[in-house]
Amino acid sequence: MYSIEQEKEKPYVITYKELFFTFLVFSAILIVLYPKEMLKEQILAESSNYDLSMLYLKNLLVHSPKDETLMIILAKQSLLSGKKDLSLRLLQLLVQSKDKKIHKEATLLSYKLEKENYFYYQDSGQKKQQKKTLEKLTQLFELIYTEKIFDDIEYGYREATFVNNRGARHLFLKQKLQNEPFNITLLEEDYYLEKSLKHWKDAFKTLQLLQNLDIENKHKWILAEYYTYMDTKKYIEAENLLKRYSDTSTYFSTKLAKFYYMRKKYLKASQVYMQLFKNENNYSQKKNYFFKALEVLQGSDDMNQAAYLAHKHENYYLNDRFVRTKIVKLYVTVGRLDLAQKLSIKIMNRGFK
Repeated sequence: MYSIEQEKEKPYVITYKELFFTFLVFSAILIVLYPKEMLKEQILAESSNYDLSMLYLKNLLVHSPKDETLMIILAKQSLLSGKKDLSLRLLQLLVQSKDKKIHKEATLLSYKLEKENYFYYQDSGQKKQQKKTLEKLTQLFELIYTEKIFDDIEYGYREATFVNNRGARHLFLKQKLQNEPFNITLLEEDYYLEKSLKHWKDAFKTLQLLQNLDIENKHKWILAEYYTYMDTKKYIEAENLLKRYSDTSTYFSTKLAKFYYMRKKYLKASQVYMQLFKNENNYSQKKNYFFKALEVLQGSDDMNQAAYLAHKHENYYLNDRFVRTKIVKLYVTVGRLDLAQKLSIKIMNRGFK
């Protein structure tokens, strides 16, 4: 039989509203009785109930809405509880912080979260857009480094490389080179970055280091110096560089002849080819240089120079039917019919056909 005693024994169940109200009252008491820094430490020490920690933080922020330290803690706790969107929203605000420490923490945490999203996306368009977001964040890496609050050089370099942020990558690479100034691999990368960023003065300095250190590939770096001069329209320096090595290198002599031809210095180009002609013992190669010398002169305004050169060497090639025929045609082309006639008579007198 139902009795009043049984009614008294029935357990009381607290409602959600009452629970939430109790929490707010308890939080208010905590805020009044405990210093804020002590509460922050307790929240950070919490490793089991992140949702409860977030409730405390949100209530603290009601009383201190501009406290960025609380916001960064809330962002971290949100991340730990799986609420990445909330964490990112908070971090987007904190990245703009004037507090250098907060700015640094928010930037690095934002980057890590955005990078996770990059690998999560499957759509190429989303991935491309996300890469741009990551690049903007690595630009902030440069800023926080110059403010002397970012010391993880390897991380900055790796992530700047990942998003192909050349400016940030170059900054961190320079720091790596301070520790390894003779590292050829790093110097090579440094040169190509400086060239792409048009830091020409630094690029030339790096090339000098590479030429002195990377002896095995010195030819490669001399050639790189030449092309860098050409890129910057330093034609006098380019010419001097080729002349410096042309005395001992057929390759650079040929390069010098081509340089003169490109610069429309046809007589000089021809002279270089004829110097190669004199130094060469192989008949086939000598003939090739002779033809090159004639060709560049034919590109000039004064084609008589080509006729003069051919006439000077026609006796050397009297036994070579192919060359002497070329010379006769050249005489006719430039209007030197007198020379064409004389050579033809000479050929007939020698009994050549």
